[in-house]
Amino acid sequence: MHMSTIGWLRRFSFHSAGLKRISADLALIGAGAFITAISINTFIIPYHLLTGGVTGLAIILNYLFKVPVSLMILLINIPIFWWGYREINRRFLLYSLAGTFALSALLAMTKNLVPAPQIDLIMAAVFGGALGGAGLGLIFRAGGSTGGADIVAMVLKKRKNLGLGEVTFYSNLLVIAASLFFFPVNTGLYTIISMFVLGKTVDSVITGLNTNKSVIIISDQAAQISDQIIRELHRGVTFFAGHGAYSNTQKTVINCVINRFELARLKDIVVKIDPGAFMYVSDASEVLGKGFARW
Repeated sequence: MHMSTIGWLRRFSFHSAGLKRISADLALIGAGAFITAISINTFIIPYHLLTGGVTGLAIILNYLFKVPVSLMILLINIPIFWWGYREINRRFLLYSLAGTFALSALLAMTKNLVPAPQIDLIMAAVFGGALGGAGLGLIFRAGGSTGGADIVAMVLKKRKNLGLGEVTFYSNLLVIAASLFFFPVNTGLYTIISMFVLGKTVDSVITGLNTNKSVIIISDQAAQISDQIIRELHRGVTFFAGHGAYSNTQKTVINCVINRFELARLKDIVVKIDPGAFMYVSDASEVLGKGFARW
């Protein structure tokens, strides 16, 4: 086959893979925006609750002046995107534009799609937060956002080295403070519950529900323990060279990542070979590579 033909095929394959990835990301953003819009129209607005960031400010303006939430989200985001377009990654900017427009459009389209259930305020706050967190988690997982505080956070991280969590916290605090000024206290308190549930759900969607365990083992029988882990659990093991400060002796440190169902079996292996071994276990919320999630 001619070399130019081979080169063209490689470029076509690369572009095709890129288009498939972009299409999948945009589909995920659309699905996330749809779920978020349903949560706002079904649980948040009917029960006079709020959510964080620009969407929360748009809902406040809706409560006070009856301005459509979908329109206010777009209007508030215009100066934010104008401010941030030179500062942030182009892919993130474009995906955030897609997320913002999708959320705004779907808020208008799903306004009366699902009737609000007859539940109490705390249930509305919990289910609204969980559903909204699932939607936003899908958008974040695709590499986008719904604009607003996320764009501000990216710019301030670059300019002022502020953490993303700090900016999100202060933007949510602004919404809660505004709610306490304009609305009854219970609106702000139930909104805090909704925001807490939303944040936990976003974390679960982004990192996945399958929390793994990272195990460190310090033992004089390191070789035997590692061989047994490989044979019985079929997990990889890494050795680190350690030095005991108190004993002033060289130690071999074992590091192994397993799923939570394998932890009990790993403990059995260690205690049978060396009851005097030192071991500690920590959560590994996202593990990528052979034997775990794919990149």
